[in-house]
Amino acid sequence: MSKNEVDTAASPHPPTPPPTPTPKEFAAPVFKDDRLVLYFHPYNFHSQKVILILYEKNIDFIPYAIDLANGEQYSAWFLNLNPKGDVPVLQDGTFVIPNSNHIISYLDNKFRKDVHGVLKPRGNNVDEFKKMEFYENIISQLPVGALSLGSFIHEDLKLMPKPPFIGPIRKSCLRNNEKVYEMLKRSIEEAETNKTSLLRKLDIQDRRKRLVQSRVEFQKILDAVNNVLRYIDNDFKENPGREWLVSNEFSLADVSFGLLLHRLYQLGFENYYWTYGKLPYVESYFLRFKKREAYQKVIPSNFKILKDIWQNTPANYKIGAGAGFLGMAMFAALAHK
Repeated sequence: MSKNEVDTAASPHPPTPPPTPTPKEFAAPVFKDDRLVLYFHPYNFHSQKVILILYEKNIDFIPYAIDLANGEQYSAWFLNLNPKGDVPVLQDGTFVIPNSNHIISYLDNKFRKDVHGVLKPRGNNVDEFKKMEFYENIISQLPVGALSLGSFIHEDLKLMPKPPFIGPIRKSCLRNNEKVYEMLKRSIEEAETNKTSLLRKLDIQDRRKRLVQSRVEFQKILDAVNNVLRYIDNDFKENPGREWLVSNEFSLADVSFGLLLHRLYQLGFENYYWTYGKLPYVESYFLRFKKREAYQKVIPSNFKILKDIWQNTPANYKIGAGAGFLGMAMFAALAHK
C-alpha cells in the first residue's frame, strides 16, 4: 500500500476534491467601425491559418483575442456567435462565420481583387486544384492539438522545444488543459440551450485525453505526421525546381503545411522528423516559408500580432481579461480545438 493510500485510509473523512473552476463573466465587445472582426487566439493552430490568410491577402481586420484559459469561449455572448465554443470565428457585419475552413472559403470568395493575393491555382488548372485540395485534406486530418499536448507528456522523445514552450510553460499548458476541460463540463451543466454542440466538444476532449496519455496511441499520431512529411518530401524530390506544394505559386495548402512545420519546430520535433538529411526537401521548404512577410506578422513570439491585438482591443476588455491573456493564459490555446 502506498503512502497516499495509508494516509487516506487513516483519515476519518475523505479529502475534499478541488472545486470546479467557474468561467469569468465576460461582456460582449463593442466595436466602433464596420471592419471584419476575427475572434481567435494567437497560439491556436486553426486561428493561425486564418490570420496568415488575412495577412497574405492584405485584408484589414480587427483581431479580438478570446481568453480561452478563463472560459470566455463559454460565455453567453460568444456561444451566441458559435454554439460550439470554438475559435476562430469571423464576423462581417451581421454575418457570422465559425470554423476555419468556412472562414477561409468566405475570405477567398469575397476578396478577389488584385490587391488581395490569390491563394488558389490560377487559370482554372484542374490538376493543381485537386492537388491543393488533397494536401489540405491530409494535413487537416492530423490532430495538432493532441500532438502538442502529447509532446509535453512523453519525455522519452527527447525533443528540443523553443520558447515559449519550454520549462514551466509546458506544465502550465497541461494544467490549463485540465482547467478548461472542467470549465467545459461546468458550462454543459449550466447551459439551457445548445448542449448538443458542447457535449460533442466534450467527447472530442475526452478522446484527446486518452490519445495523449497512451504512449502507444500517441506514437500513432507521430507516425501519421511522419507519413505526411515523407510523402511531401518525396513529391518535391520528383518535381525539382517547384517552390511550393502545388506549383511555384503560394496556395492555401502552403498555409496549412507551413504552419504545421512551424508548430512542429516550436515543439522541438525538427530533429525527430527532418533535420540531418532525413527530409531535405521539407527542411528547405520550411526555410522558404519562414521568409514570408505574412508569416513574420503571425508568429506571436515576434510580437506583431500581439501589438495589433492590444491596439484593436476594446477598452472594456483590456480592463478585464486583457492583462491575463497577454500572460500565461495564452497557452490554453494548445488544448483548444
